[in-house]
Amino acid sequence: MKTVQKKENRRVRYTRMALRESLLAQLATTPLGKISVTKVCEQADVNRSTFYMYYKDVYDLMEQIENDFYEELKTLSSKPVTLPNAYNLLTRIYEIIYKNRDLASVVFGEYGNKQFISKVSGLFHETILEEWRKALDIPDETSLGYIHTFSIYTNLGMIEHWISRNFHETPEQLAQMTSDLTAKGLAAFLPQEKPRG
Repeated sequence: MKTVQKKENRRVRYTRMALRESLLAQLATTPLGKISVTKVCEQADVNRSTFYMYYKDVYDLMEQIENDFYEELKTLSSKPVTLPNAYNLLTRIYEIIYKNRDLASVVFGEYGNKQFISKVSGLFHETILEEWRKALDIPDETSLGYIHTFSIYTNLGMIEHWISRNFHETPEQLAQMTSDLTAKGLAAFLPQEKPRG
C-alpha cells in the first residue's frame, strides 16, 4: 500500500512540476491572459482533466506557484538578521531566488506580476526596520523610511541585473555586493587612500 502511495505522490509531484515549467516557459514570451489551459497541458504533456484536478485555471496555477515561492521566503523572516548589511539574510534570499530562477525570470520580466514583487519586498519590512532602529543612529522615522526605500530598490535592482546576466554571480557574491552597497554606498568600491607617511 505504501509503495502505491509513494508512486502516486511521485506522479502528482511530477505532474505539478511539468505544469509549472510549462506555464513559466510560456510566460517568458506571452502574457498570462493569453495563455490557455490547453497550451499549458500540451507543452507539459498532461491531460486537461488532470490539470483541473489541481487547478481552476492558469491564474490559479500561477497564484499557487507564487504562493509556494512566497512561503519559502517567509520562513526566513523569523530568523535573526544582522544589520546594517544583512549579508546572511541576503545570501539565503538569493539562494531561494536562484533555486526558483525560472519563476524569478518571469516575475522580473516583461509579463511579470509587479504586485507580487511588492508583496515579496514587504515581507521583511517590519523586521528590518526594527533592527535598524536598534542598530543605527537614525534620528526620525522619516529618515528611516527613506533609508529602507533606498535599500529595497537597491536590492530589487541588483536582482533584476543578476537575472539579466543569467545569474552569472553566485548568491554569495551578489549578497556581498548588495550588502556593501547598502551599508557603504559607492564608497565601498572607491579606492582606499593610502596613509601618508
